[in-house]
Amino acid sequence: MNKLLIVFLGLMVSIALVMPVSLQAKGDALSVGYIDLAKIFDQYEKTKNSDKNLEAEWQGKQSEIKKLREEITRLKDELEVLSESAKSKKQEVIDSKIKELQDFTKEIQDELTGERNEIVKQILEDIDTVINQYGESNGYDLILNERVLLYRTEGLDLTNKIVKILNDKYKR
Repeated sequence: MNKLLIVFLGLMVSIALVMPVSLQAKGDALSVGYIDLAKIFDQYEKTKNSDKNLEAEWQGKQSEIKKLREEITRLKDELEVLSESAKSKKQEVIDSKIKELQDFTKEIQDELTGERNEIVKQILEDIDTVINQYGESNGYDLILNERVLLYRTEGLDLTNKIVKILNDKYKR
């Protein structure tokens, strides 16, 4: 997401620097607005629901992790009362369970990270689509991310309008 955001911001700064000069030469009035991409992302209902779903999935996996940890603890407790020859075999079982726990935890983290990345990609595509449609239908020449702006007036802020459109579309 950070790479995509950096590329997007770089492109927007380049456009912002070139467009005013070319439009001034034509004598056209420049129609500009800006958005707070982070605020849009956070206030989009799809983001909130996706985060809740991922959290629920993580909590479900936590119970499995807890069971493995409890089993390892139980095996370690049993280890204390065994003879030396039995301890060696039990330690192998414990080591195997520890490896299983580590592998399972990594697998879950990788799976959830992959899901999260795919969801973020979809959400950013939704946001991009709505911003482009809004800009075209309302006659904007530029819609910038507020993070690249040194000065702005609140009247040019389109953030809440974009959030409303996204959430209305999502509810349908």
